[in-house]
Amino acid sequence: MMHNQKRASVASSPSVPCSLFPVPSHGFTLLEILVATAILGTSVAALFGLLSSSLGNAQRLQAPSQALLLGKSLMNQLIAESTEVGGGAAVSTPLDQKLQGRFNEQFRWEAQATRSNAAVQTPPGQPILVRLVLDVFWKSDPGKPEKKLTLETYQLRQEPGR
Repeated sequence: MMHNQKRASVASSPSVPCSLFPVPSHGFTLLEILVATAILGTSVAALFGLLSSSLGNAQRLQAPSQALLLGKSLMNQLIAESTEVGGGAAVSTPLDQKLQGRFNEQFRWEAQATRSNAAVQTPPGQPILVRLVLDVFWKSDPGKPEKKLTLETYQLRQEPGR
């Protein structure tokens, strides 16, 4: 009986920490902080790389977008000029003549209206199908060749008097 009491008192005594197996603390070690910083730095560098390539793409697409907007505006103007005004008189883009101009220093344009079926002789005043082509040119860099955007539409007009 005595032997059981002694055992109970040994089991209930407080444990002493052993230096071979230290008890974990409640903070982060320097190594954990360094690893976390390296991971965070790598991910931030990757995000900056994506951001810079996105900005480069946006800048690269700026000139073609501006060319498209300028071309659409001019095409609408050419179509509007070709419609009848007032008492049936039509102001139109001349057939088989190349028109050209500049929007600004970077952008220029060329337009041409042609009969879609030039082989058929149509009497004046009869309806004809006209193909209207507008080319917008621009230079993105001084040393590079010009780029071109083509807009095309068809329009029903009256054959002008020859």
